[in-house]
Amino acid sequence: QFWRYGDWVDVVIDDCLPTYNNQLVFTKSSQRNEFWSALLEKAYAKLHGSYEALKGGNTTEAMEDFTGGVTEFYDIKDAPKDIYKIMKHAIDRGSLMASSIDVS
Repeated sequence: QFWRYGDWVDVVIDDCLPTYNNQLVFTKSSQRNEFWSALLEKAYAKLHGSYEALKGGNTTEAMEDFTGGVTEFYDIKDAPKDIYKIMKHAIDRGSLMASSIDVS
């Protein structure tokens, strides 16, 4: 299930994963017998229409889709002066946090 536009959406997939030269093409685990991440990625790609559609995007959208939670975004160049206090408060509440680099 993924959270989309205020509702949980079921995504059903098969377990046939894309490979090349007997290796998974996209997400893979360091453990050869572990496939949950590749299956989750396949379901997410189906939700968005293709694996290609997963290229790019941003971390906040994915976190909302996976958790149903509400996100906040801060550009580090324009972050509030009390960003450390905000982050500490989020950690104390058990919030998820992520970061990403914009290479544009």
